[in-house]
Amino acid sequence: MARHPEIYSTGEAVPASGIYSVAHAAHRLFAEVAMFKGEAFPKCARCTDAVIFSKVREFHGLDAAGTPSFRVPLLELAVIEPLPDPVSAS
Repeated sequence: MARHPEIYSTGEAVPASGIYSVAHAAHRLFAEVAMFKGEAFPKCARCTDAVIFSKVREFHGLDAAGTPSFRVPLLELAVIEPLPDPVSAS
């Protein structure tokens, strides 16, 4: 039997470092993001609607290694704008 992934939302604490899938009905965002344990799941850069996350793959051992000096927290997710239609642009 398949295990259902746990679902997380904007502002909740990241339970484990890893790759998380992103779902947001209001805008097109990146499909996956890398998050570190203890950070807050980011918001959409354009609206206040919640963004939904589910764990795809955990970074085993990264949490035990301590806080890396290169880490930059992800605070909001940029909206991916569609490319202009070349037919209608001419």
